[in-house]
Amino acid sequence: MGAVLENPRLTCAGVARHICLNAARLPDVIRRDPEFRNILRPWTRHDIAQKQALQSAPSGPEPPPKLRAMQLLGTFLLSEPAYRGDASKDPVTAELLALCQKIAKDDPVFVLKLAHYVRHTLTFRNTTNFLLATAVQIEPCRPFVRAALPACTNLPTDLLELWDFWRKLSGGIALPASLKKGMADKFDEFGEYQLGKYLNAKVPKPAQAAPAAGKKGKGRGKGGVDAKDPKDAEKVAEEAEAKKNDPLTRPLTLKTLIRAVHAGQKNPEAVCGVLRKRYPMTEEEFKEMNLDLGGSKAFDPERMGEKLRIPVPKTWETELSEKGNTKEVWQDLVQSKNLPFMAMLRNLRNIIMAGVDQKTHKAILGRLTCKQQVANSKQMPVRFLSAFEAIDFSDETLAKLAQEATSQEDFIVEQKAVGSGKEAKKIEKKRPVCRNPPTRALLDQYRNALETAVSLAAQNNVPPLECSAGGKAVVLVDVSGSMESPLTQGPKKLHESAMTPHRRSGGRPIVEGQDMDLEDYFSQAGQRLSKKISVSMTWIGQDLDLSVMVLDKEGNQVVSVSYSNTSWEVIQHSGDITNAPYGAEEVISVDLEKLPENAFMLFFTINSYSGQVFDQLPEAAISLRDDGLEGNSVEGTQEICAFRLTGTHKALIACGLIRKERGWSFRCLNTPQAQGMTVQSLLGKIRKEYEAAMADAATQQKRLIDAALLLALCLRERMGDDKCEVVLFSSPGKEGGPGYKVLRGLGPKVLANIRRCHDVAKQLGRGTELPIGYLQELSAAGVALDHLVLLTDGLVAPAKNPAEALSRWLASHRARVQPVRFACIDVLGLGKPCIGDGSSDQDVLISGYSEATLRYLTQEPGAQLAEVEAIKLPSAKGKSEAGPEQPKEEGKA
Repeated sequence: MGAVLENPRLTCAGVARHICLNAARLPDVIRRDPEFRNILRPWTRHDIAQKQALQSAPSGPEPPPKLRAMQLLGTFLLSEPAYRGDASKDPVTAELLALCQKIAKDDPVFVLKLAHYVRHTLTFRNTTNFLLATAVQIEPCRPFVRAALPACTNLPTDLLELWDFWRKLSGGIALPASLKKGMADKFDEFGEYQLGKYLNAKVPKPAQAAPAAGKKGKGRGKGGVDAKDPKDAEKVAEEAEAKKNDPLTRPLTLKTLIRAVHAGQKNPEAVCGVLRKRYPMTEEEFKEMNLDLGGSKAFDPERMGEKLRIPVPKTWETELSEKGNTKEVWQDLVQSKNLPFMAMLRNLRNIIMAGVDQKTHKAILGRLTCKQQVANSKQMPVRFLSAFEAIDFSDETLAKLAQEATSQEDFIVEQKAVGSGKEAKKIEKKRPVCRNPPTRALLDQYRNALETAVSLAAQNNVPPLECSAGGKAVVLVDVSGSMESPLTQGPKKLHESAMTPHRRSGGRPIVEGQDMDLEDYFSQAGQRLSKKISVSMTWIGQDLDLSVMVLDKEGNQVVSVSYSNTSWEVIQHSGDITNAPYGAEEVISVDLEKLPENAFMLFFTINSYSGQVFDQLPEAAISLRDDGLEGNSVEGTQEICAFRLTGTHKALIACGLIRKERGWSFRCLNTPQAQGMTVQSLLGKIRKEYEAAMADAATQQKRLIDAALLLALCLRERMGDDKCEVVLFSSPGKEGGPGYKVLRGLGPKVLANIRRCHDVAKQLGRGTELPIGYLQELSAAGVALDHLVLLTDGLVAPAKNPAEALSRWLASHRARVQPVRFACIDVLGLGKPCIGDGSSDQDVLISGYSEATLRYLTQEPGAQLAEVEAIKLPSAKGKSEAGPEQPKEEGKA
């Protein structure tokens, strides 16, 4: 201790870290000190400087509730909030509720207009139904709900979701009169096709009876249950049965809806078909069931006792399900015009591989190049990119298909990579032999047709950025390492799979299964990756062990470093600590740059040697750090992420490092195992994670960079070169120079230009450095800018950090040249809404990539608000709904 304190360069934080790293060698009097556990993680020199430079953003005037509601809706265009009904746990839900209540005081109809706008313009289903359920709770809005509900819903499942939201918000199953009548009115609009298609729909979808063995997850959630344990299996079955019988959680169906709202007065026979009733035996019963429709329909004695059914509609899904994926089925669907445009795009590869005839090919090519059909399809260009990549056959593949066509085999068994992230895997799949294989000439025809379709979609379905001040738009596209992550679409909520940082952590949230490029991460923090990485484990309690296993590219074990083998070439273990009543730390240090070539993947594991589950070990946490900060500071290291270790298991694969073509990536795994005292006990799960990583790399999937490039190139196609400039940026490449590239002289083919952009991106680095120098050149030259669009994988709010370079440039350009509208689109969709608190009305933040992104981006906030105000809803029906209403208690529907 004396030697440590004699060093005048050491700060208190440095001493604290020295104590943590040498806890095993400290005298017992220090280790037993209760204050030992309260030592905070040291901040890095970079973080301290950043904190000193950071200025608090001045809070601007609060935008009006209507405008703020419009801004809030734009922040989750990819994935809507979960709307679980508990506003205290979801700040977005709470803010939307509060805004609706404020708006309803002066203009209650606006809340219903907003629901209509969200459903038909932004194409959100969940948010629309949530707004309708919220409006029922707000007394001034209630009289208008019945009239607005049919106009704001489209499908039978919309009514079920609306009911589900209502019971979550109200805590009861009974429906109020306004919802009952509105739902009954809407139900009368459904025909046999819609009722047949959604006949078996359930909201919410029933959960699986029991989880699969070894299911991944955190804490007592998905991974905290061992399916092999009879007690756990019994507990899961009891919980599933309780949810099924609980009226507040059990799935809702069309049958329960009909019985609850007494729907179907205008189409009683269809209702009887849904309920599976029988045709009446007498004419009197026929009239009592209202099947005579007021005397317009006669009783049919031949149908007495017949079970009424809703016919299943003929769709391309049902045809393929019944008859199989054959060329005859596809030819019939195309020739009979029963294949919708979007379904045709999604199945283009299947159609070609089925070996359809030339007549069918000609019909499909004609649809892809038809201006009217592309415009009517309202498909955004990203849909065409998927089809373009799906038919990208190599010459080797074409030769293989031609050889297979001459064989006597009917089916071919091949390996196929499916899924992404931790769920990726390789499976064996049988496919029929294509007797009429595609040729290069045919594929070229399809590629040219898709290029034409993208141009038509950009011209017809992509609105331009209006440059009213006579300037132009500059689109900045992030092509750094982190943009190589897969593009997530659909209902998956990234926030649910994002691990929450430890409360003492200065790191970032990490999504399970997502790869994070280390060099890109450090460039975003203003630093360079030193390649000296350490994984630290801290805890209070008995024996917890940190280990690492190294695999080669074939999945073979190279070495494992643990308490029994504390050193291997460039990997060092700090040593074993068998008891830590007042806290301790084990550290594994790795010099990535000096690792041998056969080291391909590193898996860091945690094992409870003494047998406690992680929930019994207070303050158990793991952190990833960079140990190579340059300079004289010895205050610690740059923390990348730190997470708590929780759950009812005793072993865990915490994270991994993967060697990729462009550098090292970090993957958060959080894969639990019920038992295991050593790293070797996790070997089976480690191999599964290795196989998932290899399958993930082999899976063809759209990436964030593809979505960003396509969006930028479509805007350029729509506006023209003179009005839209696209700039790729990351960091300087190996040969130096600026870390950005202005795209000029691109050809007219959008999809082919994406590949050219990828080639340009490879010449740049993997870090993330905004091209501030380029923007300063534009300001110095007095170039008029109307729009600055930033496409990246995180939300950048200039008003939140006025000291940053982008914020300073925006303030300067707006003051000296002209006002410029800034829009940041987080194509990953992980960024949380952060409008307000100093935000500018010239800044637009969009979290996620979807078809609505372009439509939302190209409108001014005032224009969006005016569009909502102009919506005409049917007038309120009846006077009985004007006052407060109490739901009538009903039996279980």
